Amino acid sequence: MRKHTVLTTLALAFSLIILTQFATTQVRANEITANLNIDPDSMLLTEEGFGMWITAYIGLPEGYNVNNIIVSSVTLNVLGKPFGVSMSDIKGDKLMVKFDRVMVTRWLWSMSDHMTLHIREKGPLDLEATGKLDDGTTFRGSDTITVFFTQS
Repeated sequence: MRKHTVLTTLALAFSLIILTQFATTQVRANEITANLNIDPDSMLLTEEGFGMWITAYIGLPEGYNVNNIIVSSVTLNVLGKPFGVSMSDIKGDKLMVKFDRVMVTRWLWSMSDHMTLHIREKGPLDLEATGKLDDGTTFRGSDTITVFFTQS
């Protein structure tokens, strides 16, 4: 009887692992690639910040509509840290979202101070925006800007 119980438990555990892998694969299959354009294309980073916003224009592939983006799900990912949307608007076939530039700048300075960011004067910085549509589809897009560091 114990052997049967152990085998049943192992079979259930194995089935759960397979089901989890299948569900994870299904979620990834529903991800689409968004067109992302970040403004400004270059940023002068001062310790107190410069300017109010980083603006992202998000476009979706044919068959998807930016009106279906759940704005509260959109984040700008900067060196692994997500920043939430401060303002948004629809501009034609693009969703325009604004992120707090001072917060992003402070994060970049902290990464520079801790040597996670290996840019001391000028260099490229990859930014990524992610989010979700109202049908559960996720999207991801990336853009590269140039950052210039200054000494305070």
